[in-house]
Amino acid sequence: MREATKWERLEEWIFDHDTETFTSRDVADALGVSSPEASQFIQAYLEAQRQDDSTTLYVLKREGRTTRAVWSVGQRVADARVIGGTLFEDVACKVHRAFEPDLRRLAERNPRAARYTERKLEAVVDGALKVLAASVDRYDDD
Repeated sequence: MREATKWERLEEWIFDHDTETFTSRDVADALGVSSPEASQFIQAYLEAQRQDDSTTLYVLKREGRTTRAVWSVGQRVADARVIGGTLFEDVACKVHRAFEPDLRRLAERNPRAARYTERKLEAVVDGALKVLAASVDRYDDD
């Protein structure tokens, strides 16, 4: 008999806890693994659910980021909204933690590039992020 994969082991645990929210710490405690390994279980589940021929029973979604992420399962429209909100949070975080500081530093080092970097920042922060926010918050198929 083959050994269960990480995602399958997590699914077995979720089966008995599918109405609850959980963190990677909860998974670690329940499965008797370290926190980093619990994150690997969650990532393995996400990878499995995203496959074209996925056989996962659940769709995991998260609210929050990194170690503070709270996970749950769901398949309602409200759950799709949560996933859209998470996408916005992830992109906005990347913009504010990496893209924006890197461009600001580039402008400091090369004043000739400052005008270009400011236009880029305005386009992304004042434009693209607002479009993304509106898209994930307000899109309705009706």
